[in-house]
Amino acid sequence: MTRQTLSGPFLTQYLGNGVWSLARGVPVTAQVYLRIEGRGGDALQKADISSLQLEWHARGVTVRIARHGAVGVVEAHTAIIHEARPRLYDVLPLPGFDSKAKRFWRRIFLLMRIPGGRHLLRLIVRARPTRKG
Repeated sequence: MTRQTLSGPFLTQYLGNGVWSLARGVPVTAQVYLRIEGRGGDALQKADISSLQLEWHARGVTVRIARHGAVGVVEAHTAIIHEARPRLYDVLPLPGFDSKAKRFWRRIFLLMRIPGGRHLLRLIVRARPTRKG
């Protein structure tokens, strides 16, 4: 059984077909999508959701909604949590530009801004001999 607890406040929006969106923060730092059948979503319509506790099990997802001391329980078929991770790719060895490459591309874009610069670049590229490997 998997559990996840998120603190709020959350903005709630009904997306249709039993799907609810609960967004935390501006800009949004976490978003929860719940699929709830029937009138179970009525508990989500009220404002001031201070925290959510989601518990996945074989039958679906139990969602505990806390509002200033009061706790409500909703049974959902599915729940998806999307959390923004701004530093997610920092650990990956992604390629970057060295100082020579940066200087090269700055010059290219500088030439492109000059009136007729695009035609000048085309002439430079045509004048260079092509390599055959």
